Amino acid sequence: MRYKGTAALLAALLMLLAGCSGTQAPQNPQEASQDVLTADHSGWQEEPYYILQFNMDSVISNAPAVTASSSRVTLSQGGTYLLSGSLQNAQLVIDVPAGETARLVLRSVNMHCERGPAILSQGAGTVVVLLEEGTESTLTDGENYLYTSGAGQDAVIWTAGDLLITGGGSLTVAASHADAVCSRGRLAVDGGNIAVTAWRDGLIGEQSLVIRDGRLTLTCGGVGLSAPAAGSGGGNISLSNGRVDVTAGGDGITAAGVLSVTGGEYRVRTGGGSANRSYGETAESWGVWGGLPQEEPEAETAAEEAAALPRREPPVCATARGLAAGRQLVLTGGSITLDCSDDALYSQGSAALAGSRITLSGGDDALYCAGTAALSGGEVLVRSARRGLLAADLTVMDGALTLHTAEKGICLGGGRQTAEQSGTVEETGDMTVTGGSITVLSGGDALDLAGALSQSGGELLLGPGRESCPLLCASAQVSGGTLLALGDLPQEIRSALPRLAAEMWLTARLSFTVTAFGQSAPLISFTPENPYSAVLLLSDELQQQEEYILASGNARILAPAVCP
Repeated sequence: MRYKGTAALLAALLMLLAGCSGTQAPQNPQEASQDVLTADHSGWQEEPYYILQFNMDSVISNAPAVTASSSRVTLSQGGTYLLSGSLQNAQLVIDVPAGETARLVLRSVNMHCERGPAILSQGAGTVVVLLEEGTESTLTDGENYLYTSGAGQDAVIWTAGDLLITGGGSLTVAASHADAVCSRGRLAVDGGNIAVTAWRDGLIGEQSLVIRDGRLTLTCGGVGLSAPAAGSGGGNISLSNGRVDVTAGGDGITAAGVLSVTGGEYRVRTGGGSANRSYGETAESWGVWGGLPQEEPEAETAAEEAAALPRREPPVCATARGLAAGRQLVLTGGSITLDCSDDALYSQGSAALAGSRITLSGGDDALYCAGTAALSGGEVLVRSARRGLLAADLTVMDGALTLHTAEKGICLGGGRQTAEQSGTVEETGDMTVTGGSITVLSGGDALDLAGALSQSGGELLLGPGRESCPLLCASAQVSGGTLLALGDLPQEIRSALPRLAAEMWLTARLSFTVTAFGQSAPLISFTPENPYSAVLLLSDELQQQEEYILASGNARILAPAVCP
């Protein structure tokens, strides 16, 4: 590669550009006391900046700290650099120390490096990639890297320090070798329209990953978004705004630490979607995850292309979860839609659902939580899953949860049968309901608790599968709210609330209503997915000795509410 940046030419350029606004040598592009990843970079043109003009195999620059060879352009000083043009089969290397920032403004840039990252930051300094408004840039790499400085630098954009992607322009990143974007420090996205395709993973912020704004579309053979650092305080992902669409062979969004969503819109499909599930007729293919569809060569050139370009084996992924957290899963806002062949929501610690609008389709569990799960707001709809919610304990204070499952609806502490088999007193498996609404339409037991059910408010509507139970638990106490249990109930429920207990036929997929005699608006309306012959309703809204009409299809009975 030729480098048109000799001392004479640089001097000429500096003289030529000295009178032009914004081209003086930068002194300090970011104040040291300000966090570069949260700073506003929109006014970059009001500050001094350098120019890098790429011309396929050469570069023209007025930056004194720029050097070039046949395969790379190196920036060794912090500052703002305006990049434009095309750079082919060469690498932009950033080598700035900790405390300095290299801000790269991409103005319709096309960069390709066949044997390594297109942008490689080896120093501990911060890199800002600013996408200029109204422009489109493309970064690509080749399938086979030539590791000369160290293995592991295997992304189209790879930084040893922190990385921010911001601005109002568009960026396409196509990773043929492995990953698209990787920061060994913190990674933040705060704007832009970013399209990513990656043979392996999409965006990796090893210490943390933050999405504050922008539109991201990721198609990855492995993981979509990840923060893998397992150390104390690291590995966190924060999603607060923007829109993210992920199609991944492995996990969609996974954090070793805390994964929090406070706003934005997220659509994630993993492992081929819930159709590639762990139960039913397609179960034999479940668990084989990773990889993207590969285009077949044209028929007339198939033999030649196959010989010249052998097909790569796809990456293999151990899991294909939607949102996964190592320590805590916190969903307090935003809209989340997950279609996953594995667990849709997963946490090795606790899980808090407190305001998000969530739609789940899971090939295994809709929500798995090794610790305590809490529902205190928002709306959660499980369209399909093997099992609905598995956790150590569950607290419901507000919000709405609707479960459509092939097997158990909610299973806590391993379930009642597991507790009986162990012969030990379980410290987990308790469900506490003080508000909110839970509707269970399951193919197995609706609630299976190793511990106790305690309900003082809210609404529980339980529709189990055929020959299954609405409630299995060590003990049940209902002092307030509403509990509707359909089918045979082997469990004694302690309650002083008025109750309706009736033997009647409930037809599957027809609305079942409970209406006070003489009233038109029903007190309860529930559409079961299975037929039942027994009904139990406990509610503090029932009036003792008042009569109620129970109706399902053509079946109607009149029954009084009584107290035990």
